[in-house]
Amino acid sequence: MEVYEINVKIYTLEDIFKEASLELLSKLLDQSFYKNERMKEFHTENRIKNYCFNNLYPLASNNEMYKKGEIYNFQVRCIGEDLINHFEKFLPNEYTSGIKVLTCNIKKIPKRTIERIYSITPLIIKISDEDKTQYWRNIHNESDFFEYMRNSTIKKYELVTGEIVDSNLQIFNYERIDNRKPIATKFKDKSILGDKVTLTIDTSEKAQNIAYTILGTGLADMCPRGYGFMNYQYVK
Repeated sequence: MEVYEINVKIYTLEDIFKEASLELLSKLLDQSFYKNERMKEFHTENRIKNYCFNNLYPLASNNEMYKKGEIYNFQVRCIGEDLINHFEKFLPNEYTSGIKVLTCNIKKIPKRTIERIYSITPLIIKISDEDKTQYWRNIHNESDFFEYMRNSTIKKYELVTGEIVDSNLQIFNYERIDNRKPIATKFKDKSILGDKVTLTIDTSEKAQNIAYTILGTGLADMCPRGYGFMNYQYVK
């Protein structure tokens, strides 16, 4: 299994509010799938998608808006030959009313011992039993938050690889929520509250394999919508 990263350079055709940018980027990627007959079904299936992406940068100058007529970048990560072949062929020159792709540069992320991973985009936890649209803190505590994150990570890994993982496996040796208050974004005209975390990775082979997979799938929920994109630091 290999994780690929695509650096995408885009040109803005209109002003874009920062809180709405992840949704616009997800629409750009979605649109590319409809142009590939082999990937239409993949896109519409209810399954782990094996890709994630981060937000535009440099950050909006006033921290609120990306200006029309400027060049920005974002990264897409994915697992599997089908996905990397798709993005390599169909993402260059893709465009929407607000964004036009200029170039795509692909690299493979080396598989080395990972010391920690940390959030670039907010991660979303749909943990609430009563109402999965609720923000998790309304009903649950931090222990519930991190346990859901661990369990969902194991489930993703099993679905991607076909391997069975000990449900008690320790993946993270240290867990921290980095924001003091929820981070708000918008998706389908609704406000979504997320969080950013820092996690140190256990040195066991299985924990390291799972952490490497997270780089390609994203962490927690709604990763194909731009949430849960994690950066990484190797052991020095």
